[in-house]
Amino acid sequence: MTSMRAVVITESLTDGELPSAFSGMEDRRYPHLLDERTPIEIIELTVPAERTAALALALSAALKSRLYYAHLIDETRMLVAFPRTVVDIPRDNEDAIAHARTVGALFDIPVDQMRFAEMWDTDHPDAPAQPEADAR
Repeated sequence: MTSMRAVVITESLTDGELPSAFSGMEDRRYPHLLDERTPIEIIELTVPAERTAALALALSAALKSRLYYAHLIDETRMLVAFPRTVVDIPRDNEDAIAHARTVGALFDIPVDQMRFAEMWDTDHPDAPAQPEADAR
C-alpha cells in the first residue's frame, strides 16, 4: 500500500478548513447532493500510507461534533474518522462495518449515510441511481 484516498465533506469541518497536516495533498473539490437534497462540497486527497493513521486522527479532531464523518480508503481497508474517534474497517468485514455504524449513530449520522460496504465500489452510494439510457 503506497497511499489511501481521503474523502472529506467541507461542511463537516469545524472551521471549514482541512487540518494543516493535509497541506499539499488535495486532489480535487466538487459539489455533491447529500441524500439527493443537501448541497455539499467533497474534498478528495491522496494520503501517504505511512501517515494515514495520524491523518485520520487529525481529521477526527477537526470534525463537527455530530452528523458527519470522513474516510480514508484503499483496496483492502477503510479508516472512518468520526468526531474524536477512528474506526478501522477491513474490506468485507461485516462486524467492523456494523461497529462503525454503531459508532456513527452516537453522532446522529443517519444509517443510510453509512453505506460503508458499498464504498469500495461506489464513491457516493447515497447518490441517486442514474436512469438507464433506454428508460423513457
